[in-house]
Amino acid sequence: MTDEDIDQLTLRLVQGSITLFKWIMLQFLILFLTPFTWSIMPSGMPLYIVSYTLIFNVYWGIMSKDKRLNFIWKPYIGYLCVTAILALALLDAFSLPGIVLAPLFGLLCLIMVRRYKHFRKIYATTFARRMTINVASIALIIAIVTIPKVWSVSAECQGHGSFKTEKDEILQRRNYLASKLIAPPKKVLHEMPSGIGAQFQGEWALYSCSMFAMSLYNISQIYPETRTENVHYIDSLISIVLSPELREYDSKRWKEDALSTLQSYETSHISYISHLAWMIGEYKAAGGGNKYDKLYAQLCNAMNGRILHSAALNLQTYPNESIYMPDMLVAIVALKQYAALNKGEYASTVDAWVDKAKKEWLDPKTGLLVSFLNVDGSQITDMPTKGSYSALNCSYLTLIDRKFAQEQYSLLKSSFWKEGTLSGMKEYHDHSPILGMDIDAGPVIMGLSPSGTAFSTGAATFFNDNEVRGNILRTAEICGNTLSSGNNKHYALANIALVGEAIMLAMRTNAPANL
Repeated sequence: MTDEDIDQLTLRLVQGSITLFKWIMLQFLILFLTPFTWSIMPSGMPLYIVSYTLIFNVYWGIMSKDKRLNFIWKPYIGYLCVTAILALALLDAFSLPGIVLAPLFGLLCLIMVRRYKHFRKIYATTFARRMTINVASIALIIAIVTIPKVWSVSAECQGHGSFKTEKDEILQRRNYLASKLIAPPKKVLHEMPSGIGAQFQGEWALYSCSMFAMSLYNISQIYPETRTENVHYIDSLISIVLSPELREYDSKRWKEDALSTLQSYETSHISYISHLAWMIGEYKAAGGGNKYDKLYAQLCNAMNGRILHSAALNLQTYPNESIYMPDMLVAIVALKQYAALNKGEYASTVDAWVDKAKKEWLDPKTGLLVSFLNVDGSQITDMPTKGSYSALNCSYLTLIDRKFAQEQYSLLKSSFWKEGTLSGMKEYHDHSPILGMDIDAGPVIMGLSPSGTAFSTGAATFFNDNEVRGNILRTAEICGNTLSSGNNKHYALANIALVGEAIMLAMRTNAPANL
């Protein structure tokens, strides 16, 4: 192969890559601008778009122009085979009809682009006319998308502001989560995106069940007439969290089953057992019976003993990892609730932990609880305090120590709150990247943290900060787009991350007990 051939091949590869990128971005843009279609799109649509666009792009590049349409079925068959194999291997919750029909979306995009180019070629003979048509086309697209979006956001946010006016929406969102999470454990796990791996699937399933249980407990306090049904749902969620299928993610990391270690203080499993204990506490506090009393006592005794026997009142979520402050706070929440239900038992441990937190675990730059600690309880040098962790810490603290929570929430707003059309919490207090990706926060856009913004709703609700809460719910509506079906409501993004739907419902209903 000569140098000229290599140059030509390199040029074709570069051109092909640019074309591939443009077509994928165009389709993603159209999907983003039409969220009302998400409910009818197959759940694996992003994967399908990348797959068929790549295969058709390669086909278009290697096949001569006069034969392209004659053998157009070949790349389609190739796409079906490749995507079906991927779906069976990695994404077994995705549907075969979705795989088969997804390329029709790409064909529609192709027709739109071809018709636009044809129109411009006929009617735009000068540069000025071409520019005029381009500007007019962009303005028309913006108008088509913006006008219904503004109307829908306004309509959905109209009732926000009080639990009386939000009742229908809150119960409809509860109904949606019940339809997804009150199910066999394997189905619940399949609701989590399998692309994140088995461990995170298990974690997300645990958090989804735990946050939904928190929602149900909160809703029972706000709307007492719903208590009986909510207690039944919490009971079902506890059964799911107790299942071997859901426990597996934790068992693999610790190489032992959490429930088989409850007589020992020499291990941790703190994240799994604290969420389970918290859920049982909510079940009892909402009016459930004594079904889980023995297990509840064992879980809280194990947590209390392990915390007191640890190096600095803290336990690792997983072996050979740092201490995650939000995971420890769930344990303190669970012990606080147990103390309230059992004449103050373990209250001294809660008080000792909070006292130590105020003295030793505050970030010197922001004054907030740190996000991570070393195993010995010391602060990690130069470790940033994250908006997502800090917001969750604040919301958990509302269930532990009201005064401390109020102080932390004020500091959170001072360091992380960002006002604007899209208001929310930043992920980094000292900078706001236009676009980034964070494993805990999700996609960071204009500095905003999706997780941090959602988690901070809990503290905003608890302290009746209606301005911040209203701005967050507006941001959630703009970005998440509410979909309705019968007596159910949910954000379109719940099709991708159901855990986010559960978190938002738990946080927006986190009302103080004396409501």
